[in-house]
Amino acid sequence: MVTNLALNAREAGASQLRVGTTEAGNWAIVEIADNGSGMSADFIRNSLYRAFQTTKKNGMGIGMFHSKMIVEAHGGRMAVESTPDKGTTFRVFVPISS
Repeated sequence: MVTNLALNAREAGASQLRVGTTEAGNWAIVEIADNGSGMSADFIRNSLYRAFQTTKKNGMGIGMFHSKMIVEAHGGRMAVESTPDKGTTFRVFVPISS
């Protein structure tokens, strides 16, 4: 999942990629932020996590769909903030088991 997000950032023209982790309550959070081309709110809302939806010339549109399914299978969730021409930040929340 992190590899997929890093590759997406590179393909979106990012020259910077930040990866960090933190803990909040019962969640482990992985944050992946880039300064790539960003995504429109419409694309995020209607296409980002759908299979076979892509903005890439050679993309198949399964990476984000697959990543989201894996995270959710572990009881987690994904959140995204993005601004066209500025970049994107993904946060992956995974429950911490005790």
